[in-house]
Amino acid sequence: MSIGVHNIGQGCVSCLDHDEHYILTFPNGYGRSILTVPWVELGGECNINCSKTGYSANIVFHTKPFYGGKKHRITAEIFSPNDKKSFCSIEGEWNGVMYAKYATGENAVFIDTKKLPIIKKKVRKLEDQNEYESRCLWKDVTFNLKIRDIDAATEAKHRLEERQRAEARERKEKEIQWETRLFHEDGECWVYDEPLLKRLGAAKH
Repeated sequence: MSIGVHNIGQGCVSCLDHDEHYILTFPNGYGRSILTVPWVELGGECNINCSKTGYSANIVFHTKPFYGGKKHRITAEIFSPNDKKSFCSIEGEWNGVMYAKYATGENAVFIDTKKLPIIKKKVRKLEDQNEYESRCLWKDVTFNLKIRDIDAATEAKHRLEERQRAEARERKEKEIQWETRLFHEDGECWVYDEPLLKRLGAAKH
């Protein structure tokens, strides 16, 4: 059995030293064999574009075929401004080693993710988080998954989702609009209210 998550929208990575900003889309996520030995893979096409330089990349995360094939494969093509033919092709594993083949004929290791430093996430303690922050909402599910109590995790997930459905019904009946704290709606997308460039601009004044 598998589950999938379709990631919509886009992100912005800012390289402040070069004053460059890269807009990128995201691959989909899949949880495989969730009833036996679970594992996660990425799949789908992504794009990266820089409006300042004109450089772009098309990336494909390949899902593992049902029979045979390798896990975690990735291929990519990198393009110069206004060029339809890529000057660099990438292939390998997104969680392993990726290799670059340039139009000049040169081949090289593009990146070895196993050699990258692991940076631990910095998060506030649960007692310092607001009631509706994700780690607070899902803490019972997370705890039971860590101790491998799947039944308890499933029950905690069910309770949370039923509570959220009940709260949504109540808001609808009372015609109460949910007020967001950090994002605003823009068409079919949600946009972060305080992006990095806005915060940097405010800091200069």
